[in-house]
Amino acid sequence: MRYSTAVFANFGPGGRRGLIKINNRPMIEYVLEAVPDDSEEIFILSEAESKELYRELAQRYDAKLDETVPETVDIRFQLEPFFRKTEYDAVLALPCDAPLLTREVTKFLTEIITKFSAGIPRPVFDKSEFGLASYRVNPFLEAMKEHPAMKMADLVKHVHNVLYISAQSFRVFDDKLRFLMRVQNQADARRVAHLLQSLEET
Repeated sequence: MRYSTAVFANFGPGGRRGLIKINNRPMIEYVLEAVPDDSEEIFILSEAESKELYRELAQRYDAKLDETVPETVDIRFQLEPFFRKTEYDAVLALPCDAPLLTREVTKFLTEIITKFSAGIPRPVFDKSEFGLASYRVNPFLEAMKEHPAMKMADLVKHVHNVLYISAQSFRVFDDKLRFLMRVQNQADARRVAHLLQSLEET
């Protein structure tokens, strides 16, 4: 199945969170490096005012830039414009602020959509990670057309054959589920930098 990858960079004031430095590198770089090799295209999605901030990174990683709505808008409305524009069967959605993501995890998510309409992590029973998931485009576009105002948590109930992935399923890749750690500020960035250093030393 042919798929593209959408990395959402519209987090934080002015869409700058993806540029927080971790070991002197913008943390979105770690996410871009976790994109599987067989992704047909990579898109960095940001709000219009922050798009130019990511141009050099996009060129370096052979990614394209596109606009999306603010992060305060439900993830369904962030994904929908991209679903409508993509020419591929499926989309891997990744957040820019999860620098401990690995290719093992992202590849696992893309393998799920060869059999399911979506692979959505649910590390906590009542908390689905819609911004870190894989989707087949057509089933979601059909549901979006039928329910034009519905938020993702309810919309996904109208899509058949969705796989929710428990924390236990991911422990084969990362027993401490560190890839779920999200960086929102400099304190988080320092914590991740120490973790990366300790992982390199083991």
